[in-house]
Amino acid sequence: IEKALIEGDIQVADVPAVWNAKMKEYFGLEVPEHSAGCLQDIHWSSAAIGYFPTYTLGSIYAVQIFDAAKEAIPGLEEHLKKGEFHVLKEWLNKNVHEQGSLRESGDELVLALTALLKDAAHIYGISDLLKWDQLVTMPKKAEDARSNQTSPVLGALLEELERRRLTEDLSFVLNPYELANIRLAHKAYRSLLNASAKPSGAWVEARKESSFFKFAPFLEGQVRLIHQSVFYKIKGGIYEEARKINKKARASLGLPDEDECYKGYYQKGLIPFIAKIAAENFQHENAFIKGDFDIKKQTEFSHKFPTQMEFDMDAGRLDESTHLFCSNAHLTDVRLTTRYALGNFQEGITSTIHDTGHALYEQGRNKEYLNTPVSQLLSIVLHGSQSLLRERMVLLSKPFWTYTLPLLKNQFADHDNFRAVTVDQFYLAFNRVEPTLIRLEADELTYPMHIILRYEIEKALIEGEIDVADIPALWNAKMKEYLGLDVTEDRLGCLQNIHWSVGIMDYFPTCTLGSIYAVQIYTQAKEEIPDLDDHLVKGDLLVLKEWLNKNVHEQGSLHESGDILVFHLTGKPLGGSFYVKYLIDKYTTIYNL
Repeated sequence: IEKALIEGDIQVADVPAVWNAKMKEYFGLEVPEHSAGCLQDIHWSSAAIGYFPTYTLGSIYAVQIFDAAKEAIPGLEEHLKKGEFHVLKEWLNKNVHEQGSLRESGDELVLALTALLKDAAHIYGISDLLKWDQLVTMPKKAEDARSNQTSPVLGALLEELERRRLTEDLSFVLNPYELANIRLAHKAYRSLLNASAKPSGAWVEARKESSFFKFAPFLEGQVRLIHQSVFYKIKGGIYEEARKINKKARASLGLPDEDECYKGYYQKGLIPFIAKIAAENFQHENAFIKGDFDIKKQTEFSHKFPTQMEFDMDAGRLDESTHLFCSNAHLTDVRLTTRYALGNFQEGITSTIHDTGHALYEQGRNKEYLNTPVSQLLSIVLHGSQSLLRERMVLLSKPFWTYTLPLLKNQFADHDNFRAVTVDQFYLAFNRVEPTLIRLEADELTYPMHIILRYEIEKALIEGEIDVADIPALWNAKMKEYLGLDVTEDRLGCLQNIHWSVGIMDYFPTCTLGSIYAVQIYTQAKEEIPDLDDHLVKGDLLVLKEWLNKNVHEQGSLHESGDILVFHLTGKPLGGSFYVKYLIDKYTTIYNL
């Protein structure tokens, strides 16, 4: 009955009838009332749902232990005939009671596991620093050497994790954080197998020449790695059980399927709305954000944002890089990157605030369980939501620019662009809808279409429906269908993102799901902090950071998924329709539709 109840095969209301039927089948007895049947035990009332199997296992233990005692004490039965129990007691004390939790489970196992996982975290930190250096400061000719340096480090960790793999069912001796650590340890396998330095260098070179086919052989290797990885091979055990539990939990909470979000809500809801705005043949003025903006001044201005957003610069740094990323060697060493465009200062501001959101997640992690998986990111979806929340809900808001526009005017005092611009004009310019080939330059409304395009290609590639060689033509066709744009060269199409070059083949859907998380989390934050807009008008982002630290960042990987965390936080299931409604409502107002 417990098993069927936990796995969702029966409902609570079914328990009495099932109980009575089984009592009749097993013992030939009729149950006259509930107190003599399903209400006779207290255990379920205190959530001890997995308790009863211990009785049978206990009986098995008892028989085998007593047999061992009789072998070790040949005259045991003679002692019992005389009413002498001390010899049995002494044997049991030595061989059972004094052993405590020394074997198989308990504190020693937790300590050993924690030590292993902390070592893993430190090695990951080293790997992360190597990757940061590779993408930010490393000389071009050091590519092969870096690959040779990275592989042994990650290989050593993989070997140690394999050697000390844990598969026991420890649900009765570990607390939720410790259980999560065991579940999450298995996820290390996939990330290790995907680690590679050479393909990212190949991507950089192919991008310079705008030739996808120079990169294709390396991408084919990454796809083979993914198909061969443990992620696709693990059957049974904790990992498989965690997937089953998560699937049941999502279904019980009414959480959506990915395809339902990407194809159902966005394609059907957003494509017609984007076309409707285009048909209006009207655009908000944004010429004042164009022009030559000194990179040094942009850098100075952008470097103010992490501090304003309460990022601890003594425990991190901000650098410039071709592709945005956040390196998290440790919460005391969090490195974020940004990039600038001479002709558009918006890119530098947006990039910096976006990656600061990632960095704040890292600095806000659970310190009590630091360096164990449960303190680390629950999912890249949730991680992405924290950057998108800052970029979309904060940066694109009118309260934020009420405070920031005077600072911007002062920073670029030699520009005539901003002198007569109002907060309302600036807000409308920053929220202008204009399809673009580049994902990172996309506006909030058209951005999901960039993700759908990538999601569909990734899914087809991983599932073997297309080959790597098919990607450019398929990419270009979808860009034309979804946004009406022609891709003139690979650099502006399928070569614009670094993710595939390092084996991250399931990243892009996180951007859209992250947007859904961001909207629902920020909506909840505004409900719990009614004067949040007043804080933003003053440039005060501390209250938002503290709320997110408590409700999101410090939760780490305690929950089975980000969907479940959002449900517990907001009391509402994750909803693609909620996000689409947010977008349509916002841009209907902005464009007076």
